[in-house]
Amino acid sequence: MKLFTLIRLFLLSVVTGHWQLLEARIDCSILQERIDSLINPPLLKQAGQILRFDRTLLDIGTLTEDDAPKTYRFMCTNLSGKTLNLTRVKTTCGCVVADIQSGDILPGGTKVIGLTYNPNNHPGTIDANAFVYLSLSDEKPVARLTLRGNVLPSADEWARYPYIMGKLRLKQNRMEFKISGKRLSERILCGNSGEQELRLSASSVPKFATFRTEPEVISPGGEADVVVTIDASQIPSGKGSSFTFSIIIEGIDVPQSDRILNIRVNRIE
Repeated sequence: MKLFTLIRLFLLSVVTGHWQLLEARIDCSILQERIDSLINPPLLKQAGQILRFDRTLLDIGTLTEDDAPKTYRFMCTNLSGKTLNLTRVKTTCGCVVADIQSGDILPGGTKVIGLTYNPNNHPGTIDANAFVYLSLSDEKPVARLTLRGNVLPSADEWARYPYIMGKLRLKQNRMEFKISGKRLSERILCGNSGEQELRLSASSVPKFATFRTEPEVISPGGEADVVVTIDASQIPSGKGSSFTFSIIIEGIDVPQSDRILNIRVNRIE
């Protein structure tokens, strides 16, 4: 192959490579813009001349995870000279729930929007937004309401384990299996909040299931996995494709009704 042809091919590959890289960067930029517009949509033009709020940013100070949910209120006034219809308030965090009465706001009339913040399981900085929408614009909000502050961790070091069985704390008290093969194991993270070692076992375990913890001994202040394994080949045919059963955890000093682990099995063909 002639030298000139080789040079042409080399230049073509370089140009093509740069163009593909540029196209990839443009695609990523467009995708990021779309994501940003969904998370933080731009406000409707002249929004402040349509609906005025007594405040749109509120510093709620320092909370702890142990604090109860609290509601903060924002009042708005219709400045448009026309009847407005409040359709929805969209929040950006599951820690905030909007309390509103959708409907008409007469000219000069007011309406109150409540934002209830729940600090439980949300330690760290608070920066939660709620976007207010009117019927005249379903895509662009007329206002952005913001709560800012800080949440300190819970005084209870075991608060992230909401299910209590004596000194045993669990992330959840139920399991769900979706079995398509012969054997499947599911796990629940647990912890020992006591001062003595825990050695757990279980009763009322059907023949097609087994129970264990990893590690076998849970040291004081330590964590472990509760592991349940199901052998699908041992499940009686009469059980059907979906059924539930319960096992009783042994090795903890609480009433039997307080140490039940509920399990659902769904067999997928």
